[in-house]
Amino acid sequence: MKLLSTIILALTLLCSCSSKKKEAELLELSKPEWLKSRPVSSAYFYGIGTTPKVGGSVFYEEKAKEKALADLSKQISTKISSEQNLYRMEDNKGVYEYYQSRVRARSEEFLEGYEYVDKWEDLSNYYTFYRLSKSEFYARKEQRKREALQLSLEKYQQAQTANKQANYVLAMELYASSIDAISDYLNEQTSVETTNGNLDIYEASKDALSQLINSLTIEFQPKELYASSNTKIKEGAALLAVQCQNQQAHNMPVQFNYSGGFLITDRFKSNAMGQVKSPALEYANKSEETLKASIDLKSLGRQITRNLIVRQIVEKQKPATSIISIQLAQ
Repeated sequence: MKLLSTIILALTLLCSCSSKKKEAELLELSKPEWLKSRPVSSAYFYGIGTTPKVGGSVFYEEKAKEKALADLSKQISTKISSEQNLYRMEDNKGVYEYYQSRVRARSEEFLEGYEYVDKWEDLSNYYTFYRLSKSEFYARKEQRKREALQLSLEKYQQAQTANKQANYVLAMELYASSIDAISDYLNEQTSVETTNGNLDIYEASKDALSQLINSLTIEFQPKELYASSNTKIKEGAALLAVQCQNQQAHNMPVQFNYSGGFLITDRFKSNAMGQVKSPALEYANKSEETLKASIDLKSLGRQITRNLIVRQIVEKQKPATSIISIQLAQ
């Protein structure tokens, strides 16, 4: 009796396995062409998503859709990157990663307009197929570029107004915003039509920002200090005048470096009068020490923009400097 039961069970399992094998073979025959060979088209980008059939059908169907759209997004990212050679300065890794994150963000924006095409499933996995019209992609891309150029021009014009009003930090922020608006198109033409003719808005904004930074000057008053050995020179013993285009410049970041030792606080900003007090100093017994002040370009870049490409432009400029001598009183 036991032998008979064992034989029946074995036959049942064999039939079951055979049935599943036949089902798998039949399913394989019904596999669509887009799974057998990834489609390539001049009219569409394609995205294919695959996920195990785990959980309810609603769950794994949604997961497959997410993967298909991610596949679409990856293709668009590759397309955007291939059309735009990476705009880098000194091959800075931070700028490279920043650029790549912008490419990813743009590719996700361009996904609007995708279409469902087909689905298929076997015993273990669920597959789904989506597409995006290339003509729609390029039309959307051109529209966004036109909008970016218009925004860039508006920021540039606002920066010029701020500059005329001697609001130099605001002018720098607006020139930075002008460049930021078109950062995705820096390897393409960035010209716009204005009432005064054609203007390369990127070059104009970059040059204006650079000129503002290079017009910054700083100067100590007085240019020399005298102190006795082992004394403390109080804060504000000297004043640093910060100017831009020969006008007082407020809210400009300045960094100090003291040859006589460590400064507890070495970074300050100019006040409403365009002045910065010298920091408190410990003077030992050397015949001379120096206190050097510089426009802090790194802080200035962070102050006016979050765009790493613009920060690189700022940091590449030559900072204005001034040095005061501290000498031993006779």
